[in-house]
Amino acid sequence: MNDYLGVTLKDFAQGRTQPQIAEILGVTQGAVSQMLNSRRDIRVRDCGDGTYQAVEIRAVGSRKKRAA
Repeated sequence: MNDYLGVTLKDFAQGRTQPQIAEILGVTQGAVSQMLNSRRDIRVRDCGDGTYQAVEIRAVGSRKKRAA
């Protein structure tokens, strides 16, 4: 496994439009907007083959429980 966590999404977004980022990551522009406006720790990694991967860094067990 590669230990490189990548750069923050906000840093990756510098000089790029949301539609450009969406195309690069293979998501919708709306998803990019939500990720940029959230407090989530989302990183973008260069896969080395010309593609990029977005990952979310969070602690195990940090997911909010649904109300019953």
